[in-house]
Amino acid sequence: MNTITKNEEVKKEVSIKNDTSIKTWAMVQDVANSEIKANGKMLYIFKNFMKMYEDQQLDVSKYFDEKANDKNLSSILFDTSGERKTLIAKDFSTFTNKVLIPSLGQNLLNFQTEFEYEYKALEQISPVVLFGLANRKWLDLDKMLVENENKKIPVEICLDWNVFTFKNIKSENEQVFRHNLCKSLFSEKEHGKHYYCTFRGDKGILEISKKFFLPKKVHNDNVVNAEVSPFAKAMQSLTNTDKGVIGAITTLTQAKEGTPAIKRLNNEIDELYSVIIKSLELIANSNTKNAQQTLLDIHADVLMHLSADNFNSQFPKVKLHKVEFNPRVKNTVIDLNNGGDVIKFVSNL
Repeated sequence: MNTITKNEEVKKEVSIKNDTSIKTWAMVQDVANSEIKANGKMLYIFKNFMKMYEDQQLDVSKYFDEKANDKNLSSILFDTSGERKTLIAKDFSTFTNKVLIPSLGQNLLNFQTEFEYEYKALEQISPVVLFGLANRKWLDLDKMLVENENKKIPVEICLDWNVFTFKNIKSENEQVFRHNLCKSLFSEKEHGKHYYCTFRGDKGILEISKKFFLPKKVHNDNVVNAEVSPFAKAMQSLTNTDKGVIGAITTLTQAKEGTPAIKRLNNEIDELYSVIIKSLELIANSNTKNAQQTLLDIHADVLMHLSADNFNSQFPKVKLHKVEFNPRVKNTVIDLNNGGDVIKFVSNL
């Protein structure tokens, strides 16, 4: 009887676990489906605001103070010299408060407290609406949204390449801006083609819109991308002092000779040695003055550590017999630890 009872209890427990697993998976799917639907609805909200603008129900003049001379859309996007303005969160909030909320027949007073989540939705759509207004002539409101038969794929928007093209633009500033924007967003193979994207995502219309209104950042990102190779970026991620695998660590495994932890420490040292040797090879094979100067800098750094207490405690006879690791030129020792410069010394001979 006891065995039967135990088996029944185990079955019940497994059944409960399976039920919980099934319920949890169903909840995960519900959330995913809700996200897919919400993603699509945001694009339809965007489309509706575009229609409202066409029907003169979206009054962009309210964006400006009463004393402003020019209350046209172009004054939101460009300064008096024709330079594209940088728009950030506070500008999008102003557009939300002064333009979007009134256009929906709502009063701004207490709106954020009474409609907290509705306000967040409008805040997200705000930069996209401005992006759409800036490129209105290239948007086909009747055809731009694409629904997929696969319900797991969110509604997408088709952006005409003319939104991004940088050719045949009269304004040199605008041409440079759009060239930089294209370079930061698309590969060469994607140029000239319609671009399909969802509302959210790394290259969704929300992120594209925010980038569209950060002309200086787009330019600076391209400069960095031109000057910093993918290899350099990967190395920077390793040596980053906050979260880099190498940069953020201050000590290796603490261990004494003969303890089990020494194997772990030695493995760490061996891996670092491999990195050092490979780095030295790459630097040495680079035929530039900076590369070879870097080798001398590394040499000086190594000498500093060879004269430190850690080294001398492990090899006391080195210090006892006054082993000299510094380079010697015509019987003159160049003390690199104290600012000696071999190249400078040789050049003055």
